Amino acid sequence: MEKSTTKGYLFIAMAAILFGFQGVLSRYVLNYNISAMTLAFLKTSIGAVVLLALMLVFRVRTFRIAPSDIMAFILYGVLGVGLFSYFFFVAIERTNVMTAVTLMYTSGAFTILLAAYFLKEKITKNKLISVAVTFVGTLLVVVGYNLDQLVFDPLGLLAGIAVGATYGFYNVNSKKFVKKYNTWIANFYSVAIAAVFLSFFVNPIEIFTGEIIPGSAWKFIFLLSFLTYGVAYTLFIQGFKTVEAGRGGIVANIEPVVSVVLARIFFQENMGILQAIGFVLIFLAIFITTRKESVSNSIMKEKVI
Repeated sequence: MEKSTTKGYLFIAMAAILFGFQGVLSRYVLNYNISAMTLAFLKTSIGAVVLLALMLVFRVRTFRIAPSDIMAFILYGVLGVGLFSYFFFVAIERTNVMTAVTLMYTSGAFTILLAAYFLKEKITKNKLISVAVTFVGTLLVVVGYNLDQLVFDPLGLLAGIAVGATYGFYNVNSKKFVKKYNTWIANFYSVAIAAVFLSFFVNPIEIFTGEIIPGSAWKFIFLLSFLTYGVAYTLFIQGFKTVEAGRGGIVANIEPVVSVVLARIFFQENMGILQAIGFVLIFLAIFITTRKESVSNSIMKEKVI
Protein backbone atom coordinates (compact mmCIF):
# COMPACT_ATOMS: atom_id res chain seq x y z
CA MET A 1 0.00 0.00 0.00
CA GLU A 2 1.35 3.43 -0.91
CA LYS A 3 2.33 5.73 1.96
CA SER A 4 -0.15 8.38 0.84
CA THR A 5 -2.99 5.84 0.89
CA THR A 6 -1.95 4.59 4.32
CA LYS A 7 -1.93 8.16 5.59
CA GLY A 8 -5.40 8.68 4.12
CA TYR A 9 -6.78 5.67 6.00
CA LEU A 10 -5.12 6.89 9.21
CA PHE A 11 -6.68 10.34 8.81
CA ILE A 12 -10.15 8.83 8.33
CA ALA A 13 -9.68 6.44 11.28
CA MET A 14 -8.48 9.30 13.52
CA ALA A 15 -11.50 11.36 12.47
CA ALA A 16 -13.84 8.46 13.26
CA ILE A 17 -12.29 8.11 16.72
CA LEU A 18 -12.92 11.80 17.37
CA PHE A 19 -16.47 11.44 16.04
CA GLY A 20 -16.90 8.77 18.70
CA PHE A 21 -16.31 11.42 21.38
CA GLN A 22 -19.38 13.30 20.11
CA GLY A 23 -21.67 10.90 21.92
CA VAL A 24 -20.09 11.53 25.31
CA LEU A 25 -19.93 15.31 24.88
CA SER A 26 -23.43 15.52 23.40
CA ARG A 27 -24.80 13.53 26.32
CA TYR A 28 -23.33 16.05 28.76
CA VAL A 29 -24.79 18.96 26.78
CA LEU A 30 -28.24 17.40 26.36
CA ASN A 31 -28.38 16.90 30.12
CA TYR A 32 -28.85 20.68 30.27
CA ASN A 33 -32.22 20.17 28.48
CA ILE A 34 -30.96 21.77 25.27
CA SER A 35 -32.94 20.58 22.25
CA ALA A 36 -31.19 18.46 19.65
CA MET A 37 -31.89 20.97 16.87
CA THR A 38 -30.51 23.84 18.97
CA LEU A 39 -27.38 21.81 19.63
CA ALA A 40 -27.00 21.05 15.92
CA PHE A 41 -27.23 24.76 15.07
CA LEU A 42 -24.77 25.72 17.81
CA LYS A 43 -22.33 23.02 16.77
CA THR A 44 -22.28 24.11 13.12
CA SER A 45 -22.31 27.87 13.74
CA ILE A 46 -19.53 27.75 16.34
CA GLY A 47 -17.74 25.20 14.17
CA ALA A 48 -17.78 27.62 11.23
CA VAL A 49 -16.25 30.36 13.41
CA VAL A 50 -13.62 27.94 14.73
CA LEU A 51 -12.71 26.90 11.19
CA LEU A 52 -12.46 30.51 10.07
CA ALA A 53 -10.12 31.28 12.97
CA LEU A 54 -7.97 28.24 12.20
CA MET A 55 -7.80 29.20 8.54
CA LEU A 56 -6.51 32.64 9.52
CA VAL A 57 -3.98 31.12 11.94
CA PHE A 58 -2.70 28.72 9.28
CA ARG A 59 -2.78 31.51 6.69
CA VAL A 60 -5.04 29.89 4.15
CA ARG A 61 -4.41 32.12 1.17
CA THR A 62 -7.76 32.15 -0.56
CA PHE A 63 -11.41 31.66 0.33
CA ARG A 64 -12.52 31.76 -3.27
CA ILE A 65 -14.57 29.05 -4.91
CA ALA A 66 -15.42 28.93 -8.60
CA PRO A 67 -18.85 30.42 -9.44
CA SER A 68 -19.72 27.17 -11.21
CA ASP A 69 -19.26 25.28 -7.91
CA ILE A 70 -21.43 27.52 -5.72
CA MET A 71 -24.60 25.45 -6.14
CA ALA A 72 -22.64 22.23 -5.59
CA PHE A 73 -21.24 23.63 -2.33
CA ILE A 74 -24.72 24.66 -1.21
CA LEU A 75 -25.95 21.10 -1.78
CA TYR A 76 -22.82 19.78 -0.03
CA GLY A 77 -23.53 21.84 3.08
CA VAL A 78 -27.34 21.53 3.13
CA LEU A 79 -27.56 17.81 2.34
CA GLY A 80 -24.26 16.51 3.68
CA VAL A 81 -24.15 18.45 6.95
CA GLY A 82 -27.46 20.27 7.56
CA LEU A 83 -30.03 17.68 6.49
CA PHE A 84 -27.84 14.90 7.86
CA SER A 85 -28.26 16.46 11.32
CA TYR A 86 -31.97 17.16 10.78
CA PHE A 87 -32.84 13.63 9.66
CA PHE A 88 -30.73 12.16 12.46
CA PHE A 89 -32.73 14.05 15.07
CA VAL A 90 -36.04 13.14 13.41
CA ALA A 91 -34.98 9.49 13.47
CA ILE A 92 -34.16 9.79 17.18
CA GLU A 93 -37.49 11.50 17.95
CA ARG A 94 -39.56 8.95 16.01
CA THR A 95 -37.60 5.88 17.11
CA ASN A 96 -34.65 6.04 19.51
CA VAL A 97 -30.90 6.64 19.51
CA MET A 98 -29.97 2.99 18.94
CA THR A 99 -32.24 2.64 15.91
CA ALA A 100 -31.02 5.94 14.45
CA VAL A 101 -27.35 5.04 14.88
CA THR A 102 -27.85 1.58 13.37
CA LEU A 103 -29.61 3.03 10.31
CA MET A 104 -26.94 5.72 9.97
CA TYR A 105 -24.44 3.03 9.11
CA THR A 106 -26.31 2.11 5.96
CA SER A 107 -24.11 4.98 4.75
CA GLY A 108 -21.46 2.52 3.57
CA ALA A 109 -23.82 1.12 0.94
CA PHE A 110 -24.96 4.59 -0.13
CA THR A 111 -21.37 5.79 -0.38
CA ILE A 112 -20.40 2.90 -2.65
CA LEU A 113 -23.43 3.43 -4.91
CA LEU A 114 -23.04 7.21 -5.11
CA ALA A 115 -19.28 6.93 -5.64
CA ALA A 116 -19.88 4.51 -8.51
CA TYR A 117 -22.31 6.95 -10.15
CA PHE A 118 -20.58 10.28 -9.53
CA LEU A 119 -16.91 9.29 -9.20
CA LYS A 120 -16.90 6.18 -11.41
CA GLU A 121 -15.46 4.06 -8.59
CA LYS A 122 -15.78 0.31 -9.13
CA ILE A 123 -18.35 -1.69 -7.17
CA THR A 124 -16.45 -4.83 -6.17
CA LYS A 125 -17.48 -7.94 -4.29
CA ASN A 126 -15.02 -7.06 -1.56
CA LYS A 127 -16.64 -3.68 -0.98
CA LEU A 128 -20.10 -5.22 -0.80
CA ILE A 129 -18.91 -7.90 1.63
CA SER A 130 -17.28 -5.22 3.80
CA VAL A 131 -20.49 -3.16 3.87
CA ALA A 132 -22.58 -6.18 4.91
CA VAL A 133 -20.10 -7.25 7.60
CA THR A 134 -19.85 -3.68 8.89
CA PHE A 135 -23.62 -3.28 9.16
CA VAL A 136 -24.01 -6.54 11.09
CA GLY A 137 -21.10 -5.54 13.33
CA THR A 138 -22.62 -2.12 13.98
CA LEU A 139 -25.97 -3.70 14.82
CA LEU A 140 -24.30 -5.96 17.38
CA VAL A 141 -22.18 -3.14 18.84
CA VAL A 142 -25.06 -0.70 19.23
CA VAL A 143 -27.87 -3.07 20.19
CA GLY A 144 -26.10 -6.09 21.71
CA TYR A 145 -28.57 -8.54 23.21
CA ASN A 146 -31.48 -6.09 23.28
CA LEU A 147 -32.98 -6.32 19.80
CA ASP A 148 -36.27 -5.13 21.30
CA GLN A 149 -34.62 -1.72 21.73
CA LEU A 150 -34.97 -1.14 17.98
CA VAL A 151 -38.16 0.84 17.30
CA PHE A 152 -39.89 0.33 13.96
CA ASP A 153 -41.76 3.55 13.18
CA PRO A 154 -42.29 4.07 9.40
CA LEU A 155 -41.37 7.76 9.34
CA GLY A 156 -38.52 7.16 11.76
CA LEU A 157 -37.12 4.38 9.61
CA LEU A 158 -37.34 6.57 6.49
CA ALA A 159 -35.54 9.36 8.35
CA GLY A 160 -32.87 6.90 9.49
CA ILE A 161 -32.29 5.70 5.95
CA ALA A 162 -32.11 9.36 4.87
CA VAL A 163 -29.36 9.81 7.46
CA GLY A 164 -27.36 7.05 5.78
CA ALA A 165 -27.99 8.55 2.35
CA THR A 166 -26.94 12.07 3.34
CA TYR A 167 -23.85 10.71 5.10
CA GLY A 168 -22.96 8.85 1.93
CA PHE A 169 -23.57 12.03 -0.08
CA TYR A 170 -21.17 13.88 2.20
CA ASN A 171 -18.45 11.25 1.77
CA VAL A 172 -18.68 11.30 -2.02
CA ASN A 173 -18.67 15.09 -2.26
CA SER A 174 -15.76 15.34 0.16
CA LYS A 175 -13.79 13.13 -2.22
CA LYS A 176 -14.87 15.29 -5.18
CA PHE A 177 -14.05 18.66 -3.64
CA VAL A 178 -10.62 17.78 -2.23
CA LYS A 179 -9.50 17.10 -5.78
CA LYS A 180 -10.04 20.78 -6.56
CA TYR A 181 -9.98 22.72 -3.29
CA ASN A 182 -7.96 23.00 -0.11
CA THR A 183 -9.33 20.80 2.70
CA TRP A 184 -10.01 23.89 4.82
CA ILE A 185 -12.14 25.46 2.09
CA ALA A 186 -14.28 22.35 1.60
CA ASN A 187 -14.82 21.97 5.34
CA PHE A 188 -15.50 25.64 6.09
CA TYR A 189 -18.10 26.23 3.40
CA SER A 190 -19.98 22.99 4.08
CA VAL A 191 -20.26 23.78 7.80
CA ALA A 192 -21.07 27.48 7.31
CA ILE A 193 -23.80 26.68 4.78
CA ALA A 194 -25.22 24.05 7.16
CA ALA A 195 -25.30 26.61 9.98
CA VAL A 196 -27.25 29.06 7.81
CA PHE A 197 -29.66 26.30 6.81
CA LEU A 198 -30.25 25.15 10.41
CA SER A 199 -30.78 28.76 11.56
CA PHE A 200 -34.20 28.66 9.89
CA PHE A 201 -35.34 26.02 12.40
CA VAL A 202 -34.27 27.88 15.56
CA ASN A 203 -34.08 31.43 16.91
CA PRO A 204 -30.36 32.33 16.72
CA ILE A 205 -30.72 35.67 18.52
CA GLU A 206 -32.53 34.10 21.45
CA ILE A 207 -30.01 31.27 21.62
CA PHE A 208 -26.96 33.53 21.79
CA THR A 209 -28.43 36.38 23.86
CA GLY A 210 -31.07 34.67 26.00
CA GLU A 211 -30.86 32.21 28.86
CA ILE A 212 -31.58 29.06 26.87
CA ILE A 213 -27.99 27.85 27.26
CA PRO A 214 -26.67 27.61 30.86
CA GLY A 215 -23.24 29.16 31.33
CA SER A 216 -21.63 25.88 32.37
CA ALA A 217 -22.77 24.20 29.13
CA TRP A 218 -20.81 26.47 26.80
CA LYS A 219 -17.45 24.78 27.45
CA PHE A 220 -18.87 21.42 26.35
CA ILE A 221 -20.51 22.97 23.27
CA PHE A 222 -17.29 24.70 22.24
CA LEU A 223 -15.24 21.53 22.76
CA LEU A 224 -17.81 19.55 20.76
CA SER A 225 -17.68 22.07 17.89
CA PHE A 226 -13.88 22.28 17.92
CA LEU A 227 -13.29 18.53 17.97
CA THR A 228 -16.00 17.78 15.41
CA TYR A 229 -15.46 20.46 12.78
CA GLY A 230 -12.10 21.99 13.66
CA VAL A 231 -10.28 18.65 13.86
CA ALA A 232 -12.33 15.55 12.95
CA TYR A 233 -13.98 16.78 9.74
CA THR A 234 -10.71 18.35 8.60
CA LEU A 235 -8.92 15.00 9.00
CA PHE A 236 -11.88 13.18 7.45
CA ILE A 237 -11.89 15.29 4.28
CA GLN A 238 -8.09 15.22 4.05
CA GLY A 239 -8.20 11.43 4.14
CA PHE A 240 -10.31 11.32 1.00
CA LYS A 241 -7.48 12.90 -0.99
CA THR A 242 -5.87 9.47 -1.38
CA VAL A 243 -8.62 7.00 -0.45
CA GLU A 244 -11.65 5.95 -2.50
CA ALA A 245 -14.92 7.32 -1.11
CA GLY A 246 -16.42 3.83 -0.85
CA ARG A 247 -13.48 2.40 1.10
CA GLY A 248 -13.12 5.47 3.30
CA GLY A 249 -16.79 5.29 4.24
CA ILE A 250 -16.28 1.73 5.50
CA VAL A 251 -13.19 2.63 7.55
CA ALA A 252 -15.18 5.44 9.21
CA ASN A 253 -17.44 2.81 10.77
CA ILE A 254 -14.96 2.46 13.60
CA GLU A 255 -16.95 5.30 15.19
CA PRO A 256 -19.64 3.16 16.94
CA VAL A 257 -16.90 1.02 18.47
CA VAL A 258 -15.33 4.12 20.00
CA SER A 259 -18.73 5.41 21.14
CA VAL A 260 -19.57 2.19 22.98
CA VAL A 261 -16.13 1.97 24.63
CA LEU A 262 -16.38 5.59 25.79
CA ALA A 263 -19.91 5.00 27.08
CA ARG A 264 -18.50 2.12 29.11
CA ILE A 265 -15.69 4.31 30.50
CA PHE A 266 -17.69 7.46 31.26
CA PHE A 267 -21.19 6.13 31.95
CA GLN A 268 -20.51 2.54 33.09
CA GLU A 269 -22.74 1.14 30.34
CA ASN A 270 -22.57 -2.63 29.99
CA MET A 271 -20.81 -4.46 27.15
CA GLY A 272 -21.55 -8.09 26.36
CA ILE A 273 -20.14 -10.86 24.19
CA LEU A 274 -22.31 -9.87 21.21
CA GLN A 275 -20.86 -6.36 21.28
CA ALA A 276 -17.37 -7.84 21.37
CA ILE A 277 -18.25 -9.92 18.30
CA GLY A 278 -19.51 -6.73 16.66
CA PHE A 279 -16.15 -5.06 17.34
CA VAL A 280 -14.36 -7.95 15.65
CA LEU A 281 -16.66 -7.82 12.61
CA ILE A 282 -16.15 -4.09 12.11
CA PHE A 283 -12.37 -4.41 12.32
CA LEU A 284 -12.53 -7.42 9.99
CA ALA A 285 -14.44 -5.33 7.44
CA ILE A 286 -11.87 -2.55 7.74
CA PHE A 287 -9.04 -5.07 7.29
CA ILE A 288 -10.69 -6.49 4.16
CA THR A 289 -11.25 -2.99 2.79
CA THR A 290 -7.70 -1.74 3.28
CA ARG A 291 -6.07 -5.03 2.28
CA LYS A 292 -7.97 -5.29 -0.97
CA GLU A 293 -7.07 -1.68 -1.76
CA SER A 294 -3.42 -2.76 -1.71
CA VAL A 295 -4.07 -5.76 -3.93
CA SER A 296 -6.15 -3.86 -6.47
CA ASN A 297 -3.57 -1.09 -6.67
CA SER A 298 -0.63 -3.43 -7.21
CA ILE A 299 -1.83 -6.21 -9.49
CA MET A 300 -5.34 -5.07 -10.50
CA LYS A 301 -6.85 -8.56 -10.20
CA GLU A 302 -9.81 -7.82 -7.95
CA LYS A 303 -12.95 -9.03 -9.72
CA VAL A 304 -15.37 -6.26 -10.61
CA ILE A 305 -19.13 -6.68 -10.70
